[in-house]
Parts: sequence; C-alpha cells; structure tokens
Amino acid sequence: MFADGFLGRGATLGADLNLLVQLGLGLLLLVGMGLARRGAYRAHGFCQASAFIVTLALTFAWMIPSLRDIYAPSLVRGVVNRVNVAVAAHVVLGSAVLLLGAWVVLVAATPLVPARLRFQNYKLWMRTLLSLWWAEIALGALTYFWATS
Repeated sequence: MFADGFLGRGATLGADLNLLVQLGLGLLLLVGMGLARRGAYRAHGFCQASAFIVTLALTFAWMIPSLRDIYAPSLVRGVVNRVNVAVAAHVVLGSAVLLLGAWVVLVAATPLVPARLRFQNYKLWMRTLLSLWWAEIALGALTYFWATS
C-alpha cells in the first residue's frame, strides 16, 4: 500500500515524494534569491542552507539507494537507453551541484575556508549554483518521467 506512489506514474511513494520535495526546494531557493535581492541576507542564508541540507539528506536517504538498487546494475553492464543516460547525467550533475553547494555554504556561512581559498564574487558563484541546481531539478524530473513511462 505505501510502496505505491500517488502521482499516477507507477513510481514508488518515495520517488513521488522526492520529486515534489525537490521542486519545492527549488522554489525555496528562488525565495532565498529574492530575499538576498532585498538585503535580507540572514533569511536568504537560512533558505539556501535549509534547501542544501534537505537535498543532502534526500540524496543519502533516497537517491543513492535508488541508484545502487535500481540503476547501478544496468549502468555497470553498459546498458545504454534514455533512462540510463539520464540517470548517469543526473548523478554527474547532481554530484557537482552538491559539491559546489557545500563549497558556497562553507565560504558564505563559516570561517572554515582559508582567506586565500574564499571567493569574493558571491553573486557570480551563487547565481551559477542556482542555475546548475535548477538544471539538476529539471534533469531529475526528466529522469523520473522517463523512468515511469
């Protein structure tokens, strides 16, 4: 009963929830961008860091196990189809987004990064991350729809 999703695509409940939560987190990132534009940097940081932490948790709780259990066997065997290509691209871009997100959070919100390694152009880095993150959300949604068609 709980394994069945609710979006009518034949996916699991977890896949359906993950898709909707990721879309919601993408909207939260846009809200955070709006807060930064208004100078509400503390609220901006809270939105962006919250989106990053929830995404990281979902990656470890849902996406990595799904990759390992569902897609890794055919990827390792070299099976090439649109779903596997989308999954592989999703893994590569998602990994880059998580690493870049961690770097931006560390630089923007902590003193842990030495001064010589910190970036100065916050807008460029954050806009790049936001663009890549939304590309990743779109690729994840495409992967979901192709895998359930």
